[in-house]
Amino acid sequence: MKAVVCNELGEPKLLKIKDIDKPSVGKGEVLIKVEVAGVNFPDALLVQGKYQIVMDPPFVPGNEICGVVEEVGDDVELPIGTKVIGLPPIGGFSEYVSINKNLIIPVANEFDSLAGASLPINYGTSYYALKRRANAQSGETLLVLGASGGIGTASIQLAQIMGLNTICAVGSDEKEDYVKEIGANEVVRYDKNDLKETVKEITNGKGVDIVIDPVGGQSTEQALRATAFNGRLLVIGFANGEIPKISLNLTLVKGVSIVGVWWGRWTNTSPSETAEDFAELISYVTDKKLHIAPKNIYKIEDAPLALENFLHRKNIGKTVIKV
Repeated sequence: MKAVVCNELGEPKLLKIKDIDKPSVGKGEVLIKVEVAGVNFPDALLVQGKYQIVMDPPFVPGNEICGVVEEVGDDVELPIGTKVIGLPPIGGFSEYVSINKNLIIPVANEFDSLAGASLPINYGTSYYALKRRANAQSGETLLVLGASGGIGTASIQLAQIMGLNTICAVGSDEKEDYVKEIGANEVVRYDKNDLKETVKEITNGKGVDIVIDPVGGQSTEQALRATAFNGRLLVIGFANGEIPKISLNLTLVKGVSIVGVWWGRWTNTSPSETAEDFAELISYVTDKKLHIAPKNIYKIEDAPLALENFLHRKNIGKTVIKV
């Protein structure tokens, strides 16, 4: 089968497209013919050895897919041909992947595979952040940093469903046009305006109730200073490459909570709540409340380019590989 293989840690251009053996299926596992694989910023970090978990090469990156069940192992009751969303720990950038039965979610056969491969990580993380970590309430105001990326896209769309007002921070005309297209209420330009002052002006001096931050760097403290009293800053990642050092006195004088969002770990410790959230997200898609349309669709042969574009912040919206 065709797969994207990391033979050595380093820049994504070092990845190889190779023919390797189809994975075997063990007890409690499901072999899935991959139709679409989601691509995320952590994938680009993983192949460089810069993620929280460092993998020893060789390995196949990719941990969110949508495809069809081709074979099942012992102790699995799932019909061949069932369409599923899968969260393999590794191995998603390939034509086939074997996944534990507990890491798949059956969906209707007519469920769009592009949406299925986009849903788990970006939308799962953003929904967990807003619903469970921030306890977001209808009518509150949300500031989205890195608003044109995968997490930003998901946060804007879910905020609309949850009744939140969004202020979206971006750094180019193209990104501004994109976030307006998907429903941003207000836009702040990093490259033109002071983030804190502009947010304060938009909110008539009050500040925002919630901040989604997958970016890090200097923007984090500016966003923290732009929060309202009892605000919540949700820390999702550091795409900027710089881990911010926050003046903790700000949390005291503003009554602000800085809340970590590690969705992957939470899914392992809270399976029933995870299943509940996935059921709600899938229903949003099937009820046409949530329209997921990846903006960047690559062939498997172009996977190295997809990851390079993450590192150079060229991808806008959700990115997937069509296998």
